Amino acid sequence: MGVGLGVAMMMQQAGALVGATPQVDIDRIEAEVRKAKAEGRTVTLINGCLYFDYQLVAQIPPHVDLSV
Repeated sequence: MGVGLGVAMMMQQAGALVGATPQVDIDRIEAEVRKAKAEGRTVTLINGCLYFDYQLVAQIPPHVDLSV
């Protein structure tokens, strides 16, 4: 299950990044992370990619520190 989930997340990330825009509004992202946590959703940050319930929502630049 772990490997399959990882492969699925990588495939989704690759597909989403093809049309992704580099603009990231950090304040909006932090607000969305807080909201997702309050709703009990799974929030994951792996290799600069932010997922809510295993769905890619944003790519975070390496210099940004999300401390929410």
